[in-house]
Amino acid sequence: MLGNIKSVFLTRKKLSPNIYEFKFLLKEPPFINFLPGQYLIILFEKEGETKRKFYSISSSRSEKNQIEFIVKVIESGVGSEYLMNLNEGDDVMLQGPAGLFVLKESKKHKIFIATGTGIAPIFSMIKTHLKGSQNRFVLFWGLRKNEDMYYLDFLRDTAQKYNNFSYGVFLSREEPRKSDNSSIFHGRVNIGIEKLLNEPEIDKRNLEFYVSGDRYIVDSLREYLLTNGISAEDIKLEKFI
Repeated sequence: MLGNIKSVFLTRKKLSPNIYEFKFLLKEPPFINFLPGQYLIILFEKEGETKRKFYSISSSRSEKNQIEFIVKVIESGVGSEYLMNLNEGDDVMLQGPAGLFVLKESKKHKIFIATGTGIAPIFSMIKTHLKGSQNRFVLFWGLRKNEDMYYLDFLRDTAQKYNNFSYGVFLSREEPRKSDNSSIFHGRVNIGIEKLLNEPEIDKRNLEFYVSGDRYIVDSLREYLLTNGISAEDIKLEKFI
């Protein structure tokens, strides 16, 4: 049975037109031990019924007394409405942590593929596991438009700090605006994956893929990887509804 966690709502930050970062302070217990990639459940009452909404943790495991979520706010969505109506200091009941979308302990290189807010659990993995790792970490993040991008400073600074981390942001609906960021591309994430798999020195047997996002896109990306010689046991999925 999942444990109940009492928390307090701290802040809401708008990241893009419909994406928000929500932070909560843990009260009882004052900290939790979660595995990066796992999720928590927010419990709340709506018209006499208990609602449960699942959100992947985007914060580092080292932030034991605070929890962060990245959420796509949907008009008329029950969970979105609840979160957007929270006031600083409101009590919020959580449950968890849970989920199996976590990094394997292996020497294989970690390849992350995210679409939209599927980046949330992957951010947690990168923030927690990159420091001190001998593995290569590569992120391919698929978005639609320039206005959808956020946390670019975090990605750029992380790539500058760690020479085993690289990333590409792929915009499928428009050309990237002119900037000094050479890691933003036009097209789908498949472009980055194909380039990686065609690197002369790459050994496909030494790669693990972590794919997170919209369920239909995730399934499509899994098939793409399988047809390009990646073993099913080296592909882990997190599908968002």
